[in-house]
Amino acid sequence: MARSMTGWGKGDFTIGGDVYAIEVKTLNHRFIDISMRAPERFSSMETRIRDEIKKRFSRGSFSVHINAVSSETPPLKLNVPMARLYLEAAKEIKAELGVKGEMDLGTMLRQKDIFTFERKGSVADEDWGAVRAGLDAALGQVEEWRAKEGEALIADLLSRMTTLEGLLFTVEVRIPKMVEGYRDKLKAEMEKILAGKVEESRILLEAALFAEKTDTAEEATRLKSHLELFRTLLASTGPAGKKLDFLCQELGREINTIGSKANDIKITQTVIDMKGEVEKIREQVQNVE
Repeated sequence: MARSMTGWGKGDFTIGGDVYAIEVKTLNHRFIDISMRAPERFSSMETRIRDEIKKRFSRGSFSVHINAVSSETPPLKLNVPMARLYLEAAKEIKAELGVKGEMDLGTMLRQKDIFTFERKGSVADEDWGAVRAGLDAALGQVEEWRAKEGEALIADLLSRMTTLEGLLFTVEVRIPKMVEGYRDKLKAEMEKILAGKVEESRILLEAALFAEKTDTAEEATRLKSHLELFRTLLASTGPAGKKLDFLCQELGREINTIGSKANDIKITQTVIDMKGEVEKIREQVQNVE
């Protein structure tokens, strides 16, 4: 079944006593686009994470965030050269400007830049198993979400296709009445001009030419074929979004041709309704993987 491109998932993993959460959000996109935001220590894992996503999805915009849930406090390190600079600066101010007072421990401890936290090193190759487990959990939820959203999309698309078929049936029923109305109108006008001396064969010939000019049987047949293929693609297991988008273009093309051939206000109104329905279908298709 076709899947939506909208989804969300989250997974947790632990490395060296630190717990991390990996969150994946997806939206619609013509191709596959992946953006990541994670602590610097995971930079070596970015390519692997991207590859895992591409294995399981073919389209969509993916935002991957890795955040620390709980972690051990990194060691605090004294920046001795910076502390010396503060002391020397204090002595120089005292000597040059005659300022009284001493630089004591309390004052020194308030200078935040004399302390640094040691950064944790990059994750090792053996940590990939933990990262992958968290990623699998998140992507599994994304798949479930997209499948559920896909079911709602399919239901809506099938409903709209049924409506489109009903409108097409209205056009098919109306066309013979349009030809008949043209024939009656033509006969009345010719009788008026020729004072009732009208050859029936001439009326039939003109009506036949009009019927041929306004015949939409081929377009209707192709339209029905496109709708049947549309249903088949919706029921398929692989990605179908791009093919469905192309079919929407074909549906619009056939409906435009029917509209250009029609010489009847009621058919024109129905064609407008058909175009509106195809546009709604196209909007929904933009979110199908």
